[in-house]
Amino acid sequence: MKKYTLLLALISILFYSCAKKGENSQSTPKKIERIIISPEYLLQSKSSEVYIGVRYFKDYSDKDNITLSLNGQTGTQLSEITAQLEGTSLLFKFNAVNQTGDFKIRCVVKNDQNSLDQEQTLRLVNDFSINSVWNSLDKNYSSSFSSYADRLKTTGYTLKPISSTSTNVQFGAYFENYAYSNLYVSKSFIAGLAGIYTLLYNDLGLQQIKINNGSPDVDQNFSTAKFYADVTANYGNYVSQSNTGSGKVTVFKNGIYTLTVTETPALVSTIITKS
Repeated sequence: MKKYTLLLALISILFYSCAKKGENSQSTPKKIERIIISPEYLLQSKSSEVYIGVRYFKDYSDKDNITLSLNGQTGTQLSEITAQLEGTSLLFKFNAVNQTGDFKIRCVVKNDQNSLDQEQTLRLVNDFSINSVWNSLDKNYSSSFSSYADRLKTTGYTLKPISSTSTNVQFGAYFENYAYSNLYVSKSFIAGLAGIYTLLYNDLGLQQIKINNGSPDVDQNFSTAKFYADVTANYGNYVSQSNTGSGKVTVFKNGIYTLTVTETPALVSTIITKS
């Protein structure tokens, strides 16, 4: 009888302990907050590997299960970094999709209590020619991202904001060699036109692509001579050139597109317009 009573007491203690443990775990829910999806490029070439950054926020330190998919393909996680106030940042890589069109990016973050998912659309194009870029960056699409991923040479990426207003979208630091090339992976967008891009719109659609190509008096790695050589190699000789009070304006043609390069001691920039 004593053994039976002792057994009941042990079972009661064990049941009470498990119940308290369950109550404690339920009293501290793990909250997953917003997910930010940041591609390396607003447009992606169908024949190139795709890099996409993910950042999310949470109020606990336990590890989560994170997946990112593109067109049904699961990405390979390259890095994961958690920093105070910056949340958890991950970088994923995908093989070339080899298709053009709009494809769904889907991120799912799971812990042992709940999950959060986020979807975004990434547009894949044949190439980064002027015509392809111009026809693919409508205002609705280019405004759909709030940031892009600037890949670091070491590991991970820096999340860079995309500025968007009712009339323009500014994005990218697409340089093959510039002041911070020791930190970031070199990259290019439209051939021969490295720089920071601003898309200008009106009610009829895209009106200009403006590129700040480089600042000769700030960036010692920027060569004006090399810039003109690259533009000429891709778009032929200039069709006109004129001097201004502070520099010169050089005009190139590429089919129905006009490239107007303005050079001053402080800045070299290009404006692309369509005839």
